[in-house]
Amino acid sequence: MTVYTPPRQQLVTTAGLVAALLLLACSPGSGGAGQGPVQSAAPQPAEARVETSQPMPPLRVRSAYTTISAAVASFWAAQEGSYFAEQGLDVELTRVDAGAPLLAALSNNELDIVSAGGTSLVLGNLQGIDAMIIGATSRVLDGSVFVRPEIQAIEDLRGKTIGVTNLKAITDTAARLALKRFGLEPDVDVFTRRTGGLAESIAGMETGALDGASLAVPIVFEARKRGYRELLNVTELGIPFLNSAVGSTRRVLAERPELAEPYLRALAQGSNRLKTDREFAIQVLGKYSRLEDREQLTATVDYYQPLYQVDPYPEPAAVQTILDEEEHPAARTARPQDVTDYRFATQLRSSGFLDQLAR
Repeated sequence: MTVYTPPRQQLVTTAGLVAALLLLACSPGSGGAGQGPVQSAAPQPAEARVETSQPMPPLRVRSAYTTISAAVASFWAAQEGSYFAEQGLDVELTRVDAGAPLLAALSNNELDIVSAGGTSLVLGNLQGIDAMIIGATSRVLDGSVFVRPEIQAIEDLRGKTIGVTNLKAITDTAARLALKRFGLEPDVDVFTRRTGGLAESIAGMETGALDGASLAVPIVFEARKRGYRELLNVTELGIPFLNSAVGSTRRVLAERPELAEPYLRALAQGSNRLKTDREFAIQVLGKYSRLEDREQLTATVDYYQPLYQVDPYPEPAAVQTILDEEEHPAARTARPQDVTDYRFATQLRSSGFLDQLAR
């Protein structure tokens, strides 16, 4: 609908007429109070009144997440709790595959801000896509490696194949780092294969095409129900890592810097809600994961509540772990500040907003 805005001259004339009538009504003998001079502030310019009478439209943000995992629930909670809208953002939240598809969407300027594993964003930066980390909703590498029943020990994985959702995705990174901790070299002793999704990884074990799978909550509960063994609990290793990072590109941050801090504020609200409102967390996880099993959803919430970070500051140590594991030659000389824009998370920390959130 088009709103008609009168010409400035007409607005000024109208404003003068209204002021004259008010003075006449308040003068002695006009029926007004008329008890001395009228005290009033100088009238605001007509064009200023017209401008402030219309609320600012929300800022449109094209956003995406890369996996159906509780690790990205802060983004879902920010959407479902209307925290994006509260922060003045109109967020279009969709799903895109991790790794190359995500980086292509960022490179083609199809997305503004994304949820992704830190590995994908760092690699994109090193490859010249100008992807930048601006925040994180968790700082510990999370996941588990499940195997078929006949595999009894870690050494039994030699020569075997593990399913991951995508190369360079969190499931891939978690499996590789965990295997190295136990003396197995990825792509030499143990191989990984892209499956395209967590459910597809379980299906690969079902058919015998895979010997194991790198999984995340809540799908791990389904794996247990089907009789698969948790061979490696990556979360318990406590590896500093940006399991769920917030990313953008230098271009977006330069052209639309006003998006970043409000986005992080909404994520902080979403994370806080997940940690303090168990029923809300269960409902959000159920909607996006399409799980109907109340027991699994409750177990997922209980598992993740301690892991969600209300403060979205991307810790340098967690970024450094990614650089240490990245095979790209440029990673050897890159520093956390080369792939991370700390401005917006720092602004949020200093604003006092985080201290106002319910605990």
